Amino acid sequence: MKDIHIDSDFIRKNRIPILIYTPEWIQLFSNFKSRSMEKTVSKLEGLLSKQKSLEQEQKDLERRKKVLINKILHISNELNESKNQAFVGPLEEAQNEILQINERLPQILDELHTLYEDIDQLNAILLKETVKRTYELINENEQGLESVQREINRLRETIMELIQKKVDMEERVKRLYSYLHDIVGGDEMEVMDEEMLEANNIDKNEILR
Repeated sequence: MKDIHIDSDFIRKNRIPILIYTPEWIQLFSNFKSRSMEKTVSKLEGLLSKQKSLEQEQKDLERRKKVLINKILHISNELNESKNQAFVGPLEEAQNEILQINERLPQILDELHTLYEDIDQLNAILLKETVKRTYELINENEQGLESVQREINRLRETIMELIQKKVDMEERVKRLYSYLHDIVGGDEMEVMDEEMLEANNIDKNEILR
């Protein structure tokens, strides 16, 4: 199959969502992935898990930073007012923790930036593999449809033959019964019907329909 030009720029430009998160992709390909798709999905899931972890760490640190800033303001006020040196230790601890957070947050942003690019790249690879697999599945199903259609046609012919056979048999039964009725008469037929038909669980009304 001709190579398709799909890259991370294409993904961003066309706002292609993460395929493994879209319900229709899941329904169509969850049980029909190629081996290459399986590998790509596995890598993508790993990156997405890492992204989720980093984003959660970022939120936690930003939340913690706000708490520490409020704590520093409170301790600073207490220290200024009371001159109590007991506040110096907690103040320095809070300041040091903020320094660590300020050092870590840019690292997280850099990691996330790289991660977003890697995710787009893998999503582009998965899209290319999905396009290829889509045409493979279309061809497979089209071939399967031909086989199914042949079987439908065969069954249709068989059903038509059986219907005709049923009509012929019903017509023959009526003619046989009518012939006998004409020869022996109605009274004799009543007696014979009871003996020959009812004994075999045959409903005379079915014959006369």
